[in-house]
Amino acid sequence: MSKMSELSAMIDSLIKCGESLAETGRALKEFYSESTEETPVKPEKKAKKQESSPSEATAEKQYSKEEVRGILAKKANEADGRFKADVKTIVQKYGNGGSLTDVDPKDYAALVTEVEGLTDA
Repeated sequence: MSKMSELSAMIDSLIKCGESLAETGRALKEFYSESTEETPVKPEKKAKKQESSPSEATAEKQYSKEEVRGILAKKANEADGRFKADVKTIVQKYGNGGSLTDVDPKDYAALVTEVEGLTDA
């Protein structure tokens, strides 16, 4: 019976470890989903642009690498990952190496516009 007791203790330990891992995963997911939702929205800057002139308001928004990465990830995961290949193709179009690191920051606005244009149709 001692072997059965040891096996039972190991299984209990394995279950606790799995639960802890799942809890950690949920916490990380929540943390990163909150940070990507907060990063792209900067109402103060938008308000300043709107106060200037109409021509400046229609000018392309300047995106940071982190903002673009968040937008790309959100679109790639939309509709059960249906747009993942399309997003990758668009990134390769703007960056010769195929990753966001290879994309020139001045092309971020055009990249985001093209990615946001992807639809189910």
